[in-house]
Amino acid sequence: MPRLLAVGHVTWDRVKDGDVLGGSVSYAAATARKLGWEAGILTTAGADFEPERDLPDVSVFLSRAPTTTRFKNIYGADGVRQQFLTSRADAIDLTPLPDAWRSPDVLFLAPVAAEVSARTALAFQAEVVGAGAQGWLRQFEADGRVHPAEWKDPRNDLAGVHALFLSEHDLPEANRRAAEFLARVPLVAVTRGWRGLWLHTRDRVHDVPSLPRREVDPTGAGDVFATSFLVRYHETGNPLEAAAFAACAASCAVEGLGTSSLGDRQEVTRRMGQRERMIEEGEWE
Repeated sequence: MPRLLAVGHVTWDRVKDGDVLGGSVSYAAATARKLGWEAGILTTAGADFEPERDLPDVSVFLSRAPTTTRFKNIYGADGVRQQFLTSRADAIDLTPLPDAWRSPDVLFLAPVAAEVSARTALAFQAEVVGAGAQGWLRQFEADGRVHPAEWKDPRNDLAGVHALFLSEHDLPEANRRAAEFLARVPLVAVTRGWRGLWLHTRDRVHDVPSLPRREVDPTGAGDVFATSFLVRYHETGNPLEAAAFAACAASCAVEGLGTSSLGDRQEVTRRMGQRERMIEEGEWE
């Protein structure tokens, strides 16, 4: 069974009905498991996170911290999220990771609050390495309000990375700015919610349609997309096929709270067929 290792903070996210487990690594692990892969995470968290309870069937390599990273998420009518950081765990420590997990098939660097150190990917021997940009593109006000920020050190943070994932909300003019990152990585995906994504390669920019669905909770959809892309890219070596597969996986994720509606491989494949039919019928033109 192939292995995916995600590196970053697990979080507790405050929603109207209480706290749900979040953090890019949580969504990544759950997605990989749903797609039939073995999943592990390297994280730092407080005593309120219990791996056996909160992430069953996932190998969790944990450093304890005084607190777990916590966010409060507020969505506007336009679907744009305003976040508040209410607590932050310590930076990621590689020490708990056993040698057997230093060579995963896929490595996903998934920071939420700049907790992953520069050049981390170079400490691993992974066949495919992805990185989520959002954790490096944030600044935090005194009240915890999260705002976009310039990336301080992309050259070192992206050392050894093959594919970068960012949302159009992570960075002003994200699609134009994506071209800058191609000097560091060969693939950059800029997700646009129900409108699909732009996939940047060093040859051209591809406008890739999504599969729109009624959104119950869009939190984590970008992480589901990134993980599914990396899984399928590892399996096929085809970035466009990986992008289509990932778009359909993300369409499952938005239909429920947290990871409750993630699709398995059969469901994602079914949606890929549905998406292709809609494209052929001209519904995206």
